[in-house]
Amino acid sequence: MPGVLTGCAGEHFVAYRLSAMRYLVALTRGGSPSVDLMAWTLDGNKSVAIQVKTAERAFKPATKKNPGYWEWIIGSKKPLRGESIFYAFVDLKVGTGEPPEVFIVPADVVATHLIGFPRKEPEKFWFVGEEEDKEKWRERWDLIEEALGTSTGGGSEHPIPNP
Repeated sequence: MPGVLTGCAGEHFVAYRLSAMRYLVALTRGGSPSVDLMAWTLDGNKSVAIQVKTAERAFKPATKKNPGYWEWIIGSKKPLRGESIFYAFVDLKVGTGEPPEVFIVPADVVATHLIGFPRKEPEKFWFVGEEEDKEKWRERWDLIEEALGTSTGGGSEHPIPNP
């Protein structure tokens, strides 16, 4: 799948999930330099910005040298920061027959956990999630609910199921 289609699939998937949670959602114009989505409460009083990063298959299984982990390219520009900004890391799981997974991570956390892989692409930063941290960020839609003041206190699983 061409990279632009992969990115669009992730953005639309996150927009679908947020819409199903009863938020107003707007996708920014293609090529927006900072955020991909904006989400508002129905009354329009609170909003969050979301940068979506998508991979066809983000999970890298454990090997003798490395534990299992997920990885997404962030890009070469400085990462976003702010308490009302989130990253949604989407693993489409292409070819596995499994539904996509979304990892919701506050932008300030992402900014402090970026790494570079000089041998891969020295001009780009990557966000890597360790297998042991999966439940810390996987399907954490409640973080967005909390930022929007609509938290139901339901923990990390939202009642809207993955397709």
